[in-house]
Amino acid sequence: MTTTDAAPSTGAVPTASRPVYRLTGVTKTYQQKNRAVTALTGVDLEIPQGQLVAIQGPTGGGKSTLLQMLGALDRPTAGSVYLGDRDIATLGDRALTDVRASEIGFVFQSFNLIPTLTALENVETAFSGSLADRSRAEVRDRATAALGEVGLGERLDHLPAELSGGQQQRVAIARALVKDPSVLLADEPTGALDEATRDEIMALVERQWQDRGLTVVIVTHDSWVARRAERRLHIKQGQVRDV
Repeated sequence: MTTTDAAPSTGAVPTASRPVYRLTGVTKTYQQKNRAVTALTGVDLEIPQGQLVAIQGPTGGGKSTLLQMLGALDRPTAGSVYLGDRDIATLGDRALTDVRASEIGFVFQSFNLIPTLTALENVETAFSGSLADRSRAEVRDRATAALGEVGLGERLDHLPAELSGGQQQRVAIARALVKDPSVLLADEPTGALDEATRDEIMALVERQWQDRGLTVVIVTHDSWVARRAERRLHIKQGQVRDV
């Protein structure tokens, strides 16, 4: 689909009752100079396994902070963030690194590719830290297969500068999914793309969501992208509600 008023996708993955995420009373306060700024205020939220969720809201409303909590990139000032049966808000730095490496895939607006590495080498960087015990052959095979899944099987040896924006985002998606995470978190994944490429990337994300049974959470300012989701959340002044 390429029109901005396309009907939302309902997906083919049934939503299970068991939550992948369960947030209880999550508050996050930052210290800025001489004053405290509260980004999240007592957030209670459950996200079931296999759900595709879009989060919208004004700039500064807490979207990125919420995504950081879900991605084990930051800890709340108060409250609990359960990923499965573990409260990741209480884990140490090493354990959080392991969670990010094995359970969560990340995709960002800016792609975050290493400019001196090929597409294949960029995807291979996913196998670090707790995943570094894979053999060289396994890492190469899995990275090659992941790029094939996103339609870049003929671009393995290309540097990011030799790829279009849409192709670079495909590399980033392959890197996020090559380790078979249970969760994909995307922060404005189509924000730097034109409309046609945006549609292609969203179709790719939806296909991976359906085929893998992933839980997907997308932060976006694009209402067309948000309407593709099974569920839409709106966050404003640190408070979350369903739309």
